[in-house]
Amino acid sequence: MLVSLPVASRTSYRLTGHKVWTVHQIVAYNFRRAREEAGWTQAQTSEMLEPFLGMRLNQAGVSAIEKTFDSHRRRNIDVQEVVAFSRCFDRPIGWFFIPPPGAGEDAIEPIAGDKFESDLCGADLTTLVVGAPDGWDSLMERIKELTSTDATAMQSALRNAFGSDVRSKVEQQLELRRQAVQTESLKRLVSHEDEVITGMAKLLVELVKTTPLGMDTLRDRNPEEALELLAEGDRLVQPKLEELKRRRTGRPNRTTRPIMDELEAIDVGEALADRKRSE
Repeated sequence: MLVSLPVASRTSYRLTGHKVWTVHQIVAYNFRRAREEAGWTQAQTSEMLEPFLGMRLNQAGVSAIEKTFDSHRRRNIDVQEVVAFSRCFDRPIGWFFIPPPGAGEDAIEPIAGDKFESDLCGADLTTLVVGAPDGWDSLMERIKELTSTDATAMQSALRNAFGSDVRSKVEQQLELRRQAVQTESLKRLVSHEDEVITGMAKLLVELVKTTPLGMDTLRDRNPEEALELLAEGDRLVQPKLEELKRRRTGRPNRTTRPIMDELEAIDVGEALADRKRSE
C-alpha cells in the first residue's frame, strides 16, 4: 500500500527515470553519517552498539549496514535496529530517515518493490518525520494521553527531551510575567520615563550598601568606596549633630527638627580600622 501525502501533484518516478532508493538505504546512509560524525571506527561502533542491540554486531555487520546504501550488497534494517541506532548515536529516530543531500527529488521505493510505481520522493520523508498538521495534532493527543496515564514516566521523558523540568519552565515564564507586571506598575505609579526608574534603582543600591550587612560586605570588597559612603553620611548628619550638641548644652534651637538622641559623631577612618583590628 502506498503512503498518501498531501502533495499538490504526484509523480510516477518509475516513468520519469528518477533514481530510486529504499528506506533501508536511507537509514544506512544516516547510520554511516552518524558513525563518522561521532568519529568512531566500525569496530568501535560495534562495541558501542552492543548494549542497545542486546548482541554484538561485529565489524563485518557494521560494514554490511553501511554498504546497503551504495552497493548491490543490501540488507534490510528492522525497527528494533533503528531504535538502537537512535540510542547509540543520540539522534532522534526521525533523523535516520532524512534523505541524503541531492536525493530530495529521487523516488522512495514502496515495500512491494517492482510491482508498483512510487509516488513518494525523498523530500516527502521529511513530512513523515516532522508530521503534517493532522498528524502533528494526533501526536500531541497521544502525548497528552500518556501524560495523564503515565505522569511520572512522561515527566522524566520530557525532561530528557527538552533538557529541563517542564514545570520549571512554566514557573520561569510565570516569574518573567510577574516581573513584567511589576515593572509596568512601577512605571505607572512613578513616571513614564526610564530615567526615573533607573535613578530609584541606583538609590536603592546605595541604601543597601549603607545597611550593616551591606557596609560589612563593602568594606571587604572595596574599602575606598565604603570610606566615601561613610564620609558622605557624616557630612549629611553634621547639622543634626550640631542641633544635638546645642540641646545637650541647654541652648536648643527651636527652628530645627527633633533628632535621635543616640546620634553621635564618628571617625570614618576608625570605622574601617575597627574591622581590621577585630580580625
